[in-house]
Amino acid sequence: MKLRLNHLELTCKRAVYTVPFDDFTYFYGEMGAGKSTIARLIDYCFGGGLDMTPALQSEFVSATLDFTINDVPVRLERAVNANQVLASWGVGAAAQQLIVPARVAAGEVLPNTGVEVLSDLLFYLADVQPPKVRRSRLKDDSELQRLSFRDLFWYCYLDQDTIDSSFFHLDNGADFPRRLKSRTVLAYLLRYNQQRVAELEAELDDVRSERVAAAEAAESLKTSLDEAGVDSDMDIVARLQALDAERKTLDASIQSLRNDLSTAKTHVTERLTDRARQLVSEVRAVRDAIGQVETTVEQHRRHRNELLSLSTKFQRVTTARAVLNGVEFERCPRCTQPLPVRAEGTCVLCGQPDAADTEPVVTATEADLTGRRAELEELIKTQQDQLRVLRVRESRLIDEKQRVDASLSSEMQRYDSAYLSQVLETERRLAAVTEEARFLERLRVLPARVETLKKKADSLQTREAELRRQLREAREAAEKDLTNVRLLGELFLDCLVRAKLPGFAADDIVTLSSPNFLPSIMDRTSGEAAISSFDTLGSGGKKTLFKCCFAVAVHRLARRIGSVLPTLLIIDSPMKNISERENRTQFEGFHAMLYELAEGELAEVQFVMIDKEFCAPPPDRTVKMRARHMTVDKDADPPLIEYYRDRPSAEVSNEQPAEPNGSTAPGAPPTTDVQ
Repeated sequence: MKLRLNHLELTCKRAVYTVPFDDFTYFYGEMGAGKSTIARLIDYCFGGGLDMTPALQSEFVSATLDFTINDVPVRLERAVNANQVLASWGVGAAAQQLIVPARVAAGEVLPNTGVEVLSDLLFYLADVQPPKVRRSRLKDDSELQRLSFRDLFWYCYLDQDTIDSSFFHLDNGADFPRRLKSRTVLAYLLRYNQQRVAELEAELDDVRSERVAAAEAAESLKTSLDEAGVDSDMDIVARLQALDAERKTLDASIQSLRNDLSTAKTHVTERLTDRARQLVSEVRAVRDAIGQVETTVEQHRRHRNELLSLSTKFQRVTTARAVLNGVEFERCPRCTQPLPVRAEGTCVLCGQPDAADTEPVVTATEADLTGRRAELEELIKTQQDQLRVLRVRESRLIDEKQRVDASLSSEMQRYDSAYLSQVLETERRLAAVTEEARFLERLRVLPARVETLKKKADSLQTREAELRRQLREAREAAEKDLTNVRLLGELFLDCLVRAKLPGFAADDIVTLSSPNFLPSIMDRTSGEAAISSFDTLGSGGKKTLFKCCFAVAVHRLARRIGSVLPTLLIIDSPMKNISERENRTQFEGFHAMLYELAEGELAEVQFVMIDKEFCAPPPDRTVKMRARHMTVDKDADPPLIEYYRDRPSAEVSNEQPAEPNGSTAPGAPPTTDVQ
């Protein structure tokens, strides 16, 4: 990802200041002059947080960063304490502008692009697919997550506060989630996620999503059928046959009533009353059966839980015995007195003969408990199926009872002739039977659909298992290829040696072990007796240069293997804990390494250095460089906010506001260009 800063525009209450950047930009000078604030404002425009210094608290209005990303001109403007960024890109008729959240997504802000936050927009403008990795490197079924621009920016901005306290969040001092994310970022930069692995992960994610959707659809349809009291197509056919037989009987009854008026001797209200009583009895019987089954299920569940508790206790006792069995007691664990000599084959504590091997008993007991729990689970499932059937039966009886009650009420009000009441009731029942038959006909396709979805889910599950196997093999093959890991170690050691960091030699052995990738360096002559790592260096100055050299090595590796890493490296105070006079060798060696790399293999990387002292490049170097000396109260070398002085005696009362075009306030000294 080719990223190049053009300039930073700082808008204050009384002036607007422009900070230009070159291939190699160096800010140095007194503390409190705003050197680190420049780097923090760059990070702020890219979505980071901002430590509000007194000067910023008093004067800061907004910051605008002008840069190009893969040759696309971009401007990011962010106001003080704002959670959103105003982004502008393109030129002429192709120019666009968008307000985008800095960190927290609230939905897609650029239609049909997937852009939700600033990180997404930067990848979109760079025409780079946002990298995706597994949330967990240990679980194949963990979901994919996108690495953000902020994650990659860890290796592009070494801030002053953590440059000597945290090793890119890989060390044990970082919180666990961030440590896992940092490992994932470095693994991605090392190209552990090869093309084949990425393809398999994407396919696995699609197959798993499709399988889950099919299984959920089948379960939803099955639940609907269960609520309707239908288990299979056979149930529907049987119910339709019964309804058809009832319909024929009702038709015959109506025809018979019409042919022979004398058959209508009994009024319909009497039959309705008898049927209502019968339905009440049936409902009561079904409810009693439901209560009995629920009681039985609860008993089985308590029994199952007791078995689970017993199994847990049994395993604890077995584990404790296995642990204590290997302990050689020399003193009594209760009174600490020496134990008497016991005969061979007896317990050294109690003197009783050692118990026989209980492993077969333990195995048999565990198998018995497992089998009993499985039996109880099967009983519970069977009884729950019975409960479902009983509740469907209860619902049907209650519905029929309500229809009978309504009919009885209506008939009691009319009390028509026996013939008319019987015919009307029979026709109403015939209409109900006909409607129910139509409904069941519509349901006939659903059981087949459920079976189709289940078969699809099963086939997808088989495909998912196969993809997981292929993915494991692809990951193992990728991680066995340690070429890039070894190359990073070699580049890191080369940086340490060229920076003349004491205690390291060209023939040392560098180790970066997965999964944490924390580099450790072993002296070849002393072996494992002398291993150096970020945590064991002790000196804050060595830690700082150690971390800086690793960042430089990561950028060298990215340029060689084509990793998606922004071509920007900001180092804030590499000599934070080092005296430039007492450690002149390291001071000059580190900068000489940077200047040499900036002309060679890191020519595409833009450097921004911030420190107390300036180390000029040798005369024979041709790196295009811009250096700026910054002081607190000297007009010749002003601070970042030129009119702001933290000393009352140095305050300037006659400052003029910035020009409308946003140029530096009048009277600002020119920036030094070092060629």
